[in-house]
Amino acid sequence: MFETKKTLIVVYKDELLMNQLKKMVETHDDMDNDVIGTRDDSINIVSWTEKVWLGNKKAGNISGKILFLGDVKGTDKLIPVIDVKFDDSGVKYGWAGNQSVLYVEPESLTNREGYDAFLEKLSDLPVPDFLKTLKDNIAITGTDEDISEEIEEETTGEKSEQVENEKKHKPFAILSATKKALKNGADAIGKMGSHVAAKSEELFRDKNLMKRQMLFYGVVHLYNDGLEKFMNQ
Repeated sequence: MFETKKTLIVVYKDELLMNQLKKMVETHDDMDNDVIGTRDDSINIVSWTEKVWLGNKKAGNISGKILFLGDVKGTDKLIPVIDVKFDDSGVKYGWAGNQSVLYVEPESLTNREGYDAFLEKLSDLPVPDFLKTLKDNIAITGTDEDISEEIEEETTGEKSEQVENEKKHKPFAILSATKKALKNGADAIGKMGSHVAAKSEELFRDKNLMKRQMLFYGVVHLYNDGLEKFMNQ
């Protein structure tokens, strides 16, 4: 016997975010008797842009369950009355009756250390790669490769110098080589750390990117832990 799908109206401003949710809902990921996220084939998503939502709201053509993704116009009147079901790293979702909302408070990530910790958690989730961790963003820019080449060039130069010194002053060659190797290693780590810190600071200052990362973090948790409950309440 087939169950009738429940309709969920999803109101969005970021189409990629809406598509992320739709992909998870429509994926057949249940295992035997275990439901992963929402039950397979149980929800039919109807996606509305903010403009479509406002038009239907004005005409009174609203019925059934509604999910707002992000700061859609009018959610400021809904957020104060919802029962918050998830609150982590400034990312929140909850519902009141048939209306649910996922929203973020970027001001909660007040320092770079907190933001880096959030990125670590985001990196474990199935979201687009360009939104993921600091390491991924550095790799995309090619910064790691540049650093590696620079370190390799410096190390090669140092090795040549060490060979000449070994020929002239063999008794002191091993000690000298060891000291230089340690120094080169420390310098390499220092350079890498400086580039990582600089990139982290750059990402931390990009509030639009941060907000988008937080919304994707929230939509994955909503699918995994909250959407099934909302649809069945």
